[in-house]
Amino acid sequence: MNWQRTLSRLSLPGLMLLALGAVLCLRPAWALRLFPAGKRERLQTPIRLAGLAVALLGALIVLDFIPGL
Repeated sequence: MNWQRTLSRLSLPGLMLLALGAVLCLRPAWALRLFPAGKRERLQTPIRLAGLAVALLGALIVLDFIPGL
């Protein structure tokens, strides 16, 4: 199996979005450091949902459901 040819067909933006979405879903505290301390607890679920949406968008790009990216 030719791994270089297989990896060259993958979309780098899609892989980056997939990885970022996974990090936001699994480790929302990483992104919550940007917000004031009083709002961090309340924003944990929306950050996780945003991470899920970003990961889904990345997966759609990698699987070539959005052509051209």
